[in-house]
Amino acid sequence: MDESESALITAWQHGNEQAVRTIFEKHYPRLVRLAVLSGLTMEEAEDCSQEAFLRAFERRHQLRDPCAFPLWFQRIVTRHLLNTLGRMSRTRQSSLEVVGEVSEDWGRAQVQQPDEITISAEDRTLLWQAVQALPVTYRLPLVLRYYDDFSLHEIAEIIGKREGTVRVTIHRALQQLRQAAQSRRTIDQPTASFEQASTMTITQKVYREVLP
Repeated sequence: MDESESALITAWQHGNEQAVRTIFEKHYPRLVRLAVLSGLTMEEAEDCSQEAFLRAFERRHQLRDPCAFPLWFQRIVTRHLLNTLGRMSRTRQSSLEVVGEVSEDWGRAQVQQPDEITISAEDRTLLWQAVQALPVTYRLPLVLRYYDDFSLHEIAEIIGKREGTVRVTIHRALQQLRQAAQSRRTIDQPTASFEQASTMTITQKVYREVLP
């Protein structure tokens, strides 16, 4: 973290209005994407993200080192998201159209892979159903790892688990996605298989991890 960023965090801790607005505008879109990809509707994701910002602001004096802000802030946000998801305990599914919109916004910020494949609407639907079918305890670490690109060590810090536990959790989540892919495989399918679609959507790293 450079000096200007550290100064911004310090100003935010002191309640500077411009600093509060700047940090909100910087992090809010990403947090809404995280919440939607984790299973909330857009409206729920927006409410959850705003509540998480308020919680972080109320606890801002607990942050002793401005350089520790990214993980400290993400920890508060993620735990609030987990609590929100736990309260929902719903059987309904989030809209694929909303998820497609936020995930595409995420994807455009990434470096395009040379062997990227075209994913059909049907494949994207199957992917979303498979990801949302994962338990929250599997789904959220997967999203943090492959959509937010946090390291295993950082995820462990964020959710308050051991790094080894996070590694096993993500491995089991990938196993479930692989099983879902294999169960939906068809013969002579003209488009990308669900297995390829799911892994390419989550990132090239998952592509290499999930394929047998």
